[in-house]
Amino acid sequence: MQEYISSGSIESCILGLADPAEQQEFERMRLEHPEVRAAADAFEASLEAAAMAGAVAPPPALRETVFKSLYENDSLNKPSLQSDPSPIPTIPAYKNEAAGWKKYLAAASIILLAGSAALNVYLYNRYKNSDTLYNDLLAQQQQLANNNQSLQTQLSTAEQDLLIIRDPNMKMVVMADVNKTNSRGTIYWDNNSKDVFLMVNNLPKPAPGQQYQLWAIVDGKPVDAGMVALDKENGLHRMKNIPRAEAFAITLEKAGGSESPTLTAMYVLGKI
Repeated sequence: MQEYISSGSIESCILGLADPAEQQEFERMRLEHPEVRAAADAFEASLEAAAMAGAVAPPPALRETVFKSLYENDSLNKPSLQSDPSPIPTIPAYKNEAAGWKKYLAAASIILLAGSAALNVYLYNRYKNSDTLYNDLLAQQQQLANNNQSLQTQLSTAEQDLLIIRDPNMKMVVMADVNKTNSRGTIYWDNNSKDVFLMVNNLPKPAPGQQYQLWAIVDGKPVDAGMVALDKENGLHRMKNIPRAEAFAITLEKAGGSESPTLTAMYVLGKI
């Protein structure tokens, strides 16, 4: 129903621009549907308001001239009191039919002009609304495209991570919390290539100027295995290649890393 109301058929029928079939359909819809009747009444009211807004009151001088002319004509038409009983010839009144047609033509022109102005305003507003709606839809489409691209990237990353985790050559090392911060991490270490992948399950957000660092324990000594980037998307972090190790640990160091770990700032540790 809203589609019919916004199609412009109501305005066309009221202005007399529709064909008979469309006019008949409009009359039926107006009788059966209150929302169509309300829309038609509103448009007719706007036409009437536009016509009344353009009305101009006649000047006082013109009004006095018309009244004076009517008074003189009334005086001329009064019969004179005469004793002569002879009949007074009757002169048929002259009708200025052309003037009457001009009056109706002028009124019709004013109505059409007001209707045209109202229709132009209505169509212009519809055009502006359509243009705004089009821009909004375009922006939403772009946003959906961006979201879709982001989801595709995340899906591709997740698929690659899943392939790495399912690789039978991968050895999983769970690093448990050591300082009661509920921290946890998981190492995936390739026995063949010696590639190391880290999944951060839970680590507190570091203070400004600090960064987490992964260590491999080799022959009882810590070896730098790379810095941990928490701002990276969730998933596997590729770390430094470690040929052999006995355990892995993560400590909180200054930004950029340290040559040796701060043992008092160790968060997780996992033995192989």
